[in-house]
Amino acid sequence: MENNSFLKLFNTKFYSQYAFLIDSIILLTIVFIIIAVTSIYVSTEHTIYWWDFVGYQNAANNLTNLFRASPQTAIDDILGSLFQQKNYLITLPFIPLLYILGNERIVYILSINLLYLLPFSLLLGAIATKLIPLHSRWVFWSTVVIALLIPMTWSPNLRGYPDTGATLFILLAILIYLQNIRLTSWWQIPIVGLCLGISIVLRRHFAYSAIAFLCAISFQAIINFLTTFKSSNTSLKKLLDTAIKVSLISLTCFLTISILAWGFLQNSITEDYRTLYAAWSLSIPDIFWRYACFYGLITVLLVAIGFSVGILTKTLVKSSAIFILLFGTFSLVEWLVILRYGNIHYSLHLTPIVVLGLAAFIWITIHIFSGKTRLIILSMAGIYLLINLVFGLTAIGKFNNSLRPLFATNFSPLVRDDYDEVLRLTDYLNKLAANQELVYVAASSNQFSANLLRNANRIINPESWSQLKAISKPHIDSRDTYPLPELVEAEYVVFAHPFQKVLLTDEQVLKPGQQDLIKFVYDAFAQNLPIAQDFQKLPTEFVLDGGITVSFYQRIRPTSVATAVQTLSAMQKQILQHPGRQLDWMSLNQSPYITYNYSAVSQVSDNGYKLMTDPSDVTKQISKYFIYLGQLSSKAKITGKLKFINPECEGLSFKFSMLDELGNLIDTSLYNYFPGAASDFNFSLVGRNPVYLILENSTINNDELTDKCGWIINNLIVDY
Repeated sequence: MENNSFLKLFNTKFYSQYAFLIDSIILLTIVFIIIAVTSIYVSTEHTIYWWDFVGYQNAANNLTNLFRASPQTAIDDILGSLFQQKNYLITLPFIPLLYILGNERIVYILSINLLYLLPFSLLLGAIATKLIPLHSRWVFWSTVVIALLIPMTWSPNLRGYPDTGATLFILLAILIYLQNIRLTSWWQIPIVGLCLGISIVLRRHFAYSAIAFLCAISFQAIINFLTTFKSSNTSLKKLLDTAIKVSLISLTCFLTISILAWGFLQNSITEDYRTLYAAWSLSIPDIFWRYACFYGLITVLLVAIGFSVGILTKTLVKSSAIFILLFGTFSLVEWLVILRYGNIHYSLHLTPIVVLGLAAFIWITIHIFSGKTRLIILSMAGIYLLINLVFGLTAIGKFNNSLRPLFATNFSPLVRDDYDEVLRLTDYLNKLAANQELVYVAASSNQFSANLLRNANRIINPESWSQLKAISKPHIDSRDTYPLPELVEAEYVVFAHPFQKVLLTDEQVLKPGQQDLIKFVYDAFAQNLPIAQDFQKLPTEFVLDGGITVSFYQRIRPTSVATAVQTLSAMQKQILQHPGRQLDWMSLNQSPYITYNYSAVSQVSDNGYKLMTDPSDVTKQISKYFIYLGQLSSKAKITGKLKFINPECEGLSFKFSMLDELGNLIDTSLYNYFPGAASDFNFSLVGRNPVYLILENSTINNDELTDKCGWIINNLIVDY
């Protein structure tokens, strides 16, 4: 008996060690595959990254450099970012690797794939074991492999998006919930709420996954209530119990966001993101087709078969399948019906459902079929997944015919044939604007934009890249403002023909007709409107891929107030949709780089504004102008309170003028103000058919304005 017990113990321990060895080998193999695929992919690229493809990489590199120079400054920068729409927390795990191995692109992408993609796949494997009640160990590893065979698992990471890091916490919340869907373990509620909150803090758009998660729990409880309802109060008690637990999860999620990023939470509550991001909201047919093609139509079919057959044959765990299907349904409604955003990182909200559906298909095939039938189905599925991966991530998949939608969208390595020409163009701009003059780029596409030029400058001038002041903002109608201050301040304009806009077929995509702001600037120079006549065309030109001809204009005289007003009037007539962030007051001739996002103008109440000049502005202009483009009547009363920033200022002159749409003067009123004296505004203007109101600020002696004469006007109200 003792010998039998000893042998049984020995066999158990041996099997356990053998299983651990096998698991370790599989894990190491997967790590090797991730490193190999990433290295080959990135080393094949030859491009200048732009917009979202490089935004977080630049942030991570900047943080790494800050940690090298001053850890305290880096920490302050991280804490300050918590008040912004995009914070730096999601890049923090990359810092050690970037610090040790350098700031190269391959290190950044490897960091994403090893620190985020690998655990993403492992978590999906763990969730699959709660869904598929068969050989759990092999269900786990097969799901991990399936996850890595889906091109859309890789694509966001390979394009530089770190959003998979936020997805991890959604998947962890799902795994914890599926451990016990009744949430009877006390620790589940705070941990699930914490996970949901962290995912939102890392990337704001995962608030929608958190909503889908909470809705799925709630609806699952309602379904259980309706299917088990009897005359007793037991079912109702369970429903109320779930409602309380969902409320506690929501509260924990809210507290997590409040503690980690209170400023961000305030902005999220007060900002109308649906309106501001309307430009990214595609039509329902476009978004359905785009997402179906992301994965390939055959993949979508296999996922549907996996879930439907699994439920009908009761092969899947019922409670887990219901939750995952509910979560997937709510996510589909959010992203394909309500939001309809088409950029590839948003696919991370749906990719886990696709992976689990494919895993269900594979294991249902194994469970239901046998012999040659099973072998044929599994072989065909395996071959398809391998071909799909190759078509999705390599240049082999760059073909277009009627069969292409059956396979995943191609996100092969980015290669730019005009790479050297873009660098030469950027170097020319650096020399042209050697004193950091403002350069306005009248183009905004995936092929050519100001952001592309700034990132090209990082390549040729890594230490002084920020000295090239190239901008193309505002360029999104629903989110931005009229580009008048930028045009008035620009010393150079970069003109690209044909007009460069984002196309519906681009990876970073917008709804058509949402770039009229920058199209106006293009038209102004193409048609030689009055504001374009303040510039002269330079002889130098560059020709880029796709026949894009880039030319340059240099300012020859300041833009007059009358021309600026005429330009604004033309903008408003051509751009019927009011830009999303355009306020009634606009700072006309302060550099957008000094007053980023128009901080010189802020709205403090429904009709009250705060206007200011920036103390750091040392441009020494003779006058500064603000223009009011709100509603006016024949009588206007202007009130407010002026505050001098520096008491050493000798005094300022403030003049309000009524103008028509051509910039002609209708009425004017002027007062002088001095530090220390009562500084209440009380201007009155009268005139027929006024369209604009101009505030002009200058010194009493008409000397140059300096930082000595900075000011703030609080609660400026135009009453009509």
